Amino acid sequence: MAKRTLNKEEVWQLVFGAAALATGGGGSCPAYEDFSKAADAFFAEGYKPTLVDPTDIKDDEVVFCNVGCGGGIERAYAELYTRRYSPPNGWLKQIDRVWPLNSWSKLPEGPSEEHLKKLAEVVGKEPVAYTPFECGPLDSGQLYGAARRGVPLVDCDLAGYRAVPELSLTKLNVIDAPVAPYTIGTSWADVIVGYKILSHQRWEDLSRFIAYISGGSCAPAISISGENIKKGTVHNTMSLAIKVGKAILDATAKGNDPIEAWLKATKGYKIFEGKVAYYTTESKMAFNWGNIWIEGTGNYEGKTFKLYYKNENQISWIDDKPYVTCPDPFTVLDSKTGLGLSNFSSAWWTPGREVTVCAMKAADHWRTKKGLRIYNPKHFGFDIEYVPVEKKIR
Repeated sequence: MAKRTLNKEEVWQLVFGAAALATGGGGSCPAYEDFSKAADAFFAEGYKPTLVDPTDIKDDEVVFCNVGCGGGIERAYAELYTRRYSPPNGWLKQIDRVWPLNSWSKLPEGPSEEHLKKLAEVVGKEPVAYTPFECGPLDSGQLYGAARRGVPLVDCDLAGYRAVPELSLTKLNVIDAPVAPYTIGTSWADVIVGYKILSHQRWEDLSRFIAYISGGSCAPAISISGENIKKGTVHNTMSLAIKVGKAILDATAKGNDPIEAWLKATKGYKIFEGKVAYYTTESKMAFNWGNIWIEGTGNYEGKTFKLYYKNENQISWIDDKPYVTCPDPFTVLDSKTGLGLSNFSSAWWTPGREVTVCAMKAADHWRTKKGLRIYNPKHFGFDIEYVPVEKKIR
């Protein structure tokens, strides 16, 4: 099994590049100093983050995917179910005041992987690797987690070089791969096992509601056969993120245009540039929802770009006319640094910030008849027909 071991700078390039591909989701890119604190501690422990090509996984082997599912929740639910309390163990006392606990009630002191152990027990096999669910800054955590478990991370993702808001929006769904059995872990120490599920969308709905009543997040996990890793993932997307991150970081270090570096590395499209005008966000049902307005500059002077996001960017308009939409990925980048802006970081959307919106063609599976039935603007309630980005910008 051919493997590629990454050094610290390559992990940073992956994080930065994944943020530039992630369509506003998949977590927020940390400052380099904060990244370094976590990375230095990880490498000091002797771990080696490693990527393996999906074609190297044998058909009868299994790969696990441990997904971070969640987003924002309303204040009332946050106050009932949050684990973001300081000190963390103080939340147990708050819970007991509302709902008296049992003598055997115990919350984990840190992240638990009991649901992954249970999945291996149910499947009857240990995973030879883990795979990222999507492409985003949090993939560094996927790298670290796999290394700590003694296995590599597969150089691929289920969504297709972008982040997506729902567990159903994957190539596995497009190829009809099974999603059961599955397990779900929560920060409340719950371990939930599912042996049967109606569909990928039903798995999303059940997992989302568990996230909703668990402080806004949970960790669904599935087992994927080596055969379906080959067929049901987009290959070499972690390597793509490293390539994009390196291109942007090298460009800024040399005083060159990071946007041009992004375009060259991705073979994508520049679809708008301007200044942030307004940003809204709403937290509900374990999602973050909102709209962002950008006033055009340069070749886009006098035009207004608007985007709608559900965790990630989904629909855009120019002067109220539908423009680039899902499943084609589009990301808002800081024009000076190439940083991919996260919809989860409100402070980043300061009015006047100079930004560029860049897009790519969706991964091939999304442009099939089945793919477009699953992922299109109507999925989010918009009566808009999907038009491929390369046709829309002509």
